Amino acid sequence: MKENRKIGAFKRFETFLYSRKFIFIVVIAGTIPMIMHSHQLFYNVSPFEGNKVWKNFYALFYAISFDLTILVFTIHVIKRKPALYAVFVFIINLLYYNPFTLLEPELIAAFTKVFLSGVLAFTGYSYAELFVEKVAENQRFTKKRPVFKPVKNSIREQSNQDFLCRECGKGFHSVKALNWHTKLH
Repeated sequence: MKENRKIGAFKRFETFLYSRKFIFIVVIAGTIPMIMHSHQLFYNVSPFEGNKVWKNFYALFYAISFDLTILVFTIHVIKRKPALYAVFVFIINLLYYNPFTLLEPELIAAFTKVFLSGVLAFTGYSYAELFVEKVAENQRFTKKRPVFKPVKNSIREQSNQDFLCRECGKGFHSVKALNWHTKLH
């Protein structure tokens, strides 16, 4: 009995390792250090004039939105942008670790500001493009079909069956009755 439980536990663990949940946990766990790197970099070069708490929030939200962009575009099956953002993250991590000890810190800070400005513009454009695409996609799926088809009678020829069911052709005297009928189909 205990052997069956052990086998069952190992099988469940193996199934979990192949699941989307496990992949998502690993992606988030790997993204957190990237967010912290980006946060520190954004904080260091930020021209934000305010107290340090607000500057921290500013840098943190910027870092979260930037580093989760790869995940967002991958989930929405946008093919080339996640790879481009991976290159951006690589450059940001290079700037964070600063292996360029031969270059002056002011030069690195200036390059970082220019690079981040370009990345911010591209990120805004990419999200706007994704938003427009999703709105158009939602509009295609939300076109409503009329539930009823009114019978064209003159006032004198008013019948008790002004609304016809599209599925079976049966007539009804009100939309409410037709709606109730269509629920039964």
